[in-house]
Amino acid sequence: MGKGTVGDSLQRAYEAMVSADVGPFLHARGFAISDSRFERKRGSLYDVIHLQPNWHNGTMSWHGFFVNVGIGSAEVDDACVGDERAKHPLKGSLLQRRWEELVPDLPYEVRFDHRTDMQQFATALCDGFDLVLAEMEKISTTEQLVRYAVDNNLLIEYERTCRYLAVIGAIDTLTEYVTTLHDCFGHQDRWSIFSREISMAAGRWARLLQEKGLLNTSSAGWS
Repeated sequence: MGKGTVGDSLQRAYEAMVSADVGPFLHARGFAISDSRFERKRGSLYDVIHLQPNWHNGTMSWHGFFVNVGIGSAEVDDACVGDERAKHPLKGSLLQRRWEELVPDLPYEVRFDHRTDMQQFATALCDGFDLVLAEMEKISTTEQLVRYAVDNNLLIEYERTCRYLAVIGAIDTLTEYVTTLHDCFGHQDRWSIFSREISMAAGRWARLLQEKGLLNTSSAGWS
């Protein structure tokens, strides 16, 4: 059997599993499906699960994919109008992780081949989703989500996080976050780019951050 035939067969098995098992499982938990992306609303938050195919699929004797998870906030989105990244599978989610980063026992990559019992495979996959959803649901408010971003994110959606904190006037938290970014990247040549982007996101608070020595003097973002 040729590689192309094997790849086609595995792709069909994957699509059948998503349609018959994964889709209904996540739908029962409030998710709507769009291609390989599932999303649900949860108060002001929205949860995203994205199945990212391995680029070797179709050329190997196995089929693999990665599970990306995200949590975003409509409140953050409303404060950052014009900053959407609609083409990115996780959009402007402030939490963007692989599922094994939330539940370390889960596999880095999920794979199956023509010998795999697909029903058992689907059951194990859905069990993994349940574990991940339990972790995601520990974040239930925009405030908790933004706190997560400040505590855990460096380059992930840093401009959006800074913009939201500036809009709501959370200057102490904004200063805390920019201090973390400065401590990590301030010695690098690219900090001039980060500094400029943070200044634009911080708006009228950029001067205060510059006066604290956190942003470059040449960074313009205030009026």
